[in-house]
Amino acid sequence: MLLSSLKKIVEENQVGKNFSLVRNLLKENLQYYVLDFLFSSKWAERLLFKGGTCLRFCFDLPRLSEDLDFDVKNYSASVSQEVAKDIENYFVKKWQFKKIKTKVAGNGHQIFLKFSVLADLGLVKNPKSETDILFLRIDLSPVLSKSYEEELSVKSTYDFNFILRRYSLSDLMASKIVAILRRSFKKGKKVNFKGRDYFDLWWFLDRGVKPNWKMIKELAGIKTRSEVVRQLDKKVGLVKEAYLMEDLRPLFKDQKWLVNFVKNFKKIYESERVKLVKS
Repeated sequence: MLLSSLKKIVEENQVGKNFSLVRNLLKENLQYYVLDFLFSSKWAERLLFKGGTCLRFCFDLPRLSEDLDFDVKNYSASVSQEVAKDIENYFVKKWQFKKIKTKVAGNGHQIFLKFSVLADLGLVKNPKSETDILFLRIDLSPVLSKSYEEELSVKSTYDFNFILRRYSLSDLMASKIVAILRRSFKKGKKVNFKGRDYFDLWWFLDRGVKPNWKMIKELAGIKTRSEVVRQLDKKVGLVKEAYLMEDLRPLFKDQKWLVNFVKNFKKIYESERVKLVKS
């Protein structure tokens, strides 16, 4: 079932031969399996889903997302090793899929799931120089804020049914703003810059979401809302179209719409930022 579902994705998305897009569509399919396991396991009560993938699965964020991000209650260094082992066993025992290996990195905060499937999917033309592995990353972090609201979302598809435990939409917006304020970009060398953060910021503003200001002040150490907005304005002003496009291109099927969005992003932000000022 797993391999056949991946093959179907490849067959349906060969137009334009955008390998990065196809790869992310494959990752999204695999994310369902991982989420199905995690939120039906002993870990379900301790995990708080967050990030772009949470927004896509729970709120229909109109872009793909590459990684799975969670905060873990009562986090410890051993959590990642245990979760990695449990996920590997899940794929092997429940789905009889043995072409998976796991690796824990980033001082125990990252799990890499390595699926040896690209050759089987016809996506490896030169085995000597191209990898057969499709990587899916899981980021695990301790819960850092005391000012958050925990909510549940039901996810039901033809193949999966599970209940996600996540942060509220206001909390998710707050964490996105904090991420933007913390990330930087240096000429000639990328340092954490993610164009997707700015797309997500627009998405929150467009929906009229009010951020959890208490969480922002707690995590970013900024005392006033006006200072948060001032720093956001400064970050947006530094964004280059080329870098924004580079990061977002693999996350959208509609490339024409994306080009138009990137070209007009700063004007769009300027018209939407008033919602942030008044929130």
